Formats: sequence, structure tokens, C-alpha cells
Amino acid sequence: MKDLIAKRYIKALAKTASEAELRDIAESLGKLAGAYKVAKFREIVESPYVEQKKKTEFVLENILDNDFNAKFANFIKILAEHKRLDLFEELYRELTSYLATLNKEYIAQLIVSESYDEVKLKEIQDKFSKKLGVNLLLKQQIVANAGIRLVVEDLGVEVSFSQEKFASDLRNHILKAF
Repeated sequence: MKDLIAKRYIKALAKTASEAELRDIAESLGKLAGAYKVAKFREIVESPYVEQKKKTEFVLENILDNDFNAKFANFIKILAEHKRLDLFEELYRELTSYLATLNKEYIAQLIVSESYDEVKLKEIQDKFSKKLGVNLLLKQQIVANAGIRLVVEDLGVEVSFSQEKFASDLRNHILKAF
């Protein structure tokens, strides 16, 4: 639910701000998303006893040290007015995703059972970038299962190979032959 709300706010923000302004806003939202992980910050922002104006001042002056543009200040005021100051993490995630989409840059997760060296990762990254027609940044994640899985979440692409699935499909194919 929060993701859908964040998506609407970012969509509205993107209509009014340039790409450079969006990059600055993304940096500020990144700071706020990091601060939201701190219990004291979360307590102040979510408290029903603190006025919205005080929350806005706290966020803009204390956390961001007055290092923001006017559009971002208005954005924070609108969030506070609608009691949406708990969306910083979702807003940051949506805005970085939106900026990546503008530049056709995407993050891909390579989920494998053993670590690959940088040369092999670069080769996989280049081949899939060419195949998909976008710039991919490949991140490796090591898990216990046997198989390989490449996920580009923002594009809705998932490519996987599992030994168990292969053996199961092979058995089914042989059984169907008889």
C-alpha cells in the first residue's frame, strides 16, 4: 500500500521537477530514508503529539541542515500535511527507480550458489545489457540452493536455471515419450 502511495507522489513530483532537481531530491530522500531507520527519528515523525509544522521544521532544519531546494521543502510540507512522513524509504526507492528508468539504467540481481569473479560478472552484465537494450548494473548474491537466477525487478525480467527443475523436466519428458 505504501509503495502505491509513494509511486503517486513521485509521479506528481516528476511532472514538476527537472532531472537535476530530481537527483538532488533523491539525495535528500536518501538521507531521510537512512534517518527513518533510527528509532528516535521514527518516534518523532510518527508521534501524534508533535505538530505537523514542528515535524516539518525538524526534518528540514535538523536532519537536512537546510540543504535542499524550495520544491523539496514544499514536497515535505505536503507530505506532513497529509500525514505521510513515514514514506521516506518508499519514496526514495521509487524515485531512484524512476531516475534509473529515465536513463535506461537498471540493477540486476544475480543469485548464485558460488561466487563469480569480476571478469565473468562483467561478461554476463555486458551480454544481458546488449540483449535487453539497457544499461545493467549486476550485483551478486550468494545463496545455498544449486542454480542460477538473474532478476531485473524494474523490467520484470527473470531468467533462471535450476538443476532440480532441469532433472524434473527431463524425467517428465522421458515419461511422456513412453
